Amino acid sequence: MKILLVNSLILSSVVAWPATSWWHAPNTGTMLASLPGIASSEPDYVTSSVKVEDVVKTIMATGALIPSLNVEVGSVLSGQIAKLKVDFNDKIVKGQVLAELDPRTFELAVASSQAALEGARADLRAAEVRLERSRIQAKQTILERSMLATRVDRAKVAFDVADREYKRKQWLLERNAAPATEVQDSQSRLDAANAALRESQVIFDNQANAIDAANADIKRAMADIGGLRASVDKASAQLQTALTELDRTKIKSPVDGVIVGRSITEGQTLATGLEAKTLFTIAGDLSHMEINARVDESDIAKIKVGQNATFTVDSFPGRTFEATVRQIRMAPQVLQNVVTYTVVLTTENPDYALLPGMTVLAKIVTERTPASMTVPLAALRFRPQAEAAATSDKNARQASLWVLRSGHQPRRISVVRGDDNGTNVAIKSDELQAADRIVIGENAQGSDKDVVR
Repeated sequence: MKILLVNSLILSSVVAWPATSWWHAPNTGTMLASLPGIASSEPDYVTSSVKVEDVVKTIMATGALIPSLNVEVGSVLSGQIAKLKVDFNDKIVKGQVLAELDPRTFELAVASSQAALEGARADLRAAEVRLERSRIQAKQTILERSMLATRVDRAKVAFDVADREYKRKQWLLERNAAPATEVQDSQSRLDAANAALRESQVIFDNQANAIDAANADIKRAMADIGGLRASVDKASAQLQTALTELDRTKIKSPVDGVIVGRSITEGQTLATGLEAKTLFTIAGDLSHMEINARVDESDIAKIKVGQNATFTVDSFPGRTFEATVRQIRMAPQVLQNVVTYTVVLTTENPDYALLPGMTVLAKIVTERTPASMTVPLAALRFRPQAEAAATSDKNARQASLWVLRSGHQPRRISVVRGDDNGTNVAIKSDELQAADRIVIGENAQGSDKDVVR
């Protein structure tokens, strides 16, 4: 009874097999060999289909996402943080106040500078008054010299009159027409006129020195004004410096963006030295991001500006993002004798899914072959076990594929090999058909590929 049941099951399996499988066996022995528990002498084949697609060569690189604009905001002043007005992730605009230092010391400095400026301006006004007075004195001295010149002329006239009178009296005395006393009186008047002339001439000459002194006073007053004007400019600059430092107590954003870093708290005291401490880190427009990818020195010659790339991040394992090569930096990065170069990629982030600092695995497209027939690279390396030993060196060097069509024995066809991307290779062949199954291996039980006996 058991024997009849087994025979019935075997017979029904043989009848139903061709109707339920996409392939068929040429004889009943092969079909029986496919049943569990019945051995088969024919090998299993792993096959793949022929595809028509582009062959894309890529270079793998890792890196990190950074904002296209990243600004570190610091303070050149020391003091205590009086107010903290922003926090992490706050959106800010250019010129917005981020924090304020205690302004009292700087306000006193501004008041002191204003007082110094007012004092310098007062000194300048006083010097301008002295200059005006010196100019008036110089004009007066010139007028006085003109008046003294008139006195000299009058003294000369008086001297000439006295001289003629004396000579006339002397002439009359010689002729006994005038007494000697008149001659003596004329001599005295002549001497007095001569003395008056010399005195007026000395006063006139001394007035020239007074004019020179007045001109020197003018020059000194002008020099004083020049120095005081410089003092006013200096005091004004000091006031502007004090006002600038007072304005710097309000730490402002230089760009529009988002606060991604903050290293201070309200009440904290800043002690700045030669280098300004970074207080805030501002990321610019996060809808535009960059990737600093590290490319090995053996691949860097293949990278060109403008090449397309794709990348993934761990946060979105099923999503692929697009990028473009923007810059290839010439400075090498050497770590443990491994030389890499930084390649900057740009990408769009319209939904703000990408965040600064995310680790990136990028594929940079270096070459793209137009659509053609492609097969796995493993198909070019495959040789049936029975054929491997008998293949000549010439045939081994010639590119070929093994295909399964109507039968179970693979058939060898010659192909012309094209470019490959490390996984698939472009081929050309007049014998290859789009419906062919390409053999890529034997005895691969449980493989994801199609298995055919």
